[in-house]
Amino acid sequence: MNAIRLLHPDSDASPANGGEDALRKVRIVTEIRSAVQEVRDLPTLPNIAIQAMRIASNKNSSAVELEKVINVDVALTGKILRTANSAYYGVPRKIDSLRMALVVIGMDEISNLVTTSSILKMFPSRPGIQTFDVAQFWFHSAAVAELTTGLYDVLSLPRPGAAYVSGLLHDLGRLILYQYFNHYHVKIMELIERRRIPTHQTEIEVIGVDHGHIGGWLIQRWNLPEEIINAVSQHHIRPQDTPQYSLPVMIDRANSLFYHLMNSQPDETAAFLRDDRDWQEWIGSRGAPISTIVANLFGRLDRARSLLDMMR
Repeated sequence: MNAIRLLHPDSDASPANGGEDALRKVRIVTEIRSAVQEVRDLPTLPNIAIQAMRIASNKNSSAVELEKVINVDVALTGKILRTANSAYYGVPRKIDSLRMALVVIGMDEISNLVTTSSILKMFPSRPGIQTFDVAQFWFHSAAVAELTTGLYDVLSLPRPGAAYVSGLLHDLGRLILYQYFNHYHVKIMELIERRRIPTHQTEIEVIGVDHGHIGGWLIQRWNLPEEIINAVSQHHIRPQDTPQYSLPVMIDRANSLFYHLMNSQPDETAAFLRDDRDWQEWIGSRGAPISTIVANLFGRLDRARSLLDMMR
């Protein structure tokens, strides 16, 4: 098993000029990217999740193909059936087979469940490191996945098949930094605490790249679709001409909304969305009434909590 050797984040941290600082960041970025793409002890997405995503994204695929892939994992099949029969989906009749779940709930949803379960198993909590709340991390990730899909719905826009998985994985780079490059993670958190600047900006200052790109490198290693790689990589930093309703933008909006929803009541959120000029310019003439949007968004938070409870 290859070991990950870390450069000290303070090495050359106070350079005599900007050129030395740029070289320091290049070395760190090269180190992290090489490790993420090559080191064996970084997690590999289970083949069942990769197959499920590919089948679900192929318009010519059938539910039978996806059923065959999932059925080889008895525990996962049982977990999917429990979830399908829960209040999370609210199906009025009992679903007693995977095939029935695929018909009633849909291939995309079942693929999302497979991916969520696989991801949670890949990144177990590591006790003893107090600078990262893994349980809160996964709630945030699941909530942003739900909010991303919810935004497409309330804006009456066609939802990309990759929306949920992209939202779920959007902060994967933060988890990689915490679990595999913790020396850098600690330095980043210390600087955030002192200066109160956004996480992705602090990451760029300390290591020269943000968590979106780090997550994108690992997803690329997993050979996931380009749409997911780009959405994760660009959810904070992206070209200025990125379309306003593209997946990276939707994830960024969902990410911001999460923090607002967690710190406000529905009526406060409604007032915020009604009065915020940036939101009104972004949403334009699209979307449902504010009350409907708010109800949908808060409902998505509840769905995220429920899903995590069932998938663990």
